[in-house]
Amino acid sequence: MQVDLSLFIGAVLTFWLFLAFFLEWHQNQRASLLKKEIYLEKRRCEVCFSVYFVSRFFGLWRCPLCGSLNHEQPRKL
Repeated sequence: MQVDLSLFIGAVLTFWLFLAFFLEWHQNQRASLLKKEIYLEKRRCEVCFSVYFVSRFFGLWRCPLCGSLNHEQPRKL
């Protein structure tokens, strides 16, 4: 009786592990198919001239290298 109960518990736990793995894998596959839009712009620090990719929605941004506060340059037409 003891061997049968432990076999049943092992089978149920194994089933739940496989089910959880499959559901997680399916969720990751679905998330990777979504179109991801990246809104980054290449900007140069005005003090140290390092180049970084910053979100285009930020008018002001701080340089991670020197810590200076930079602003968006007006575009020339």
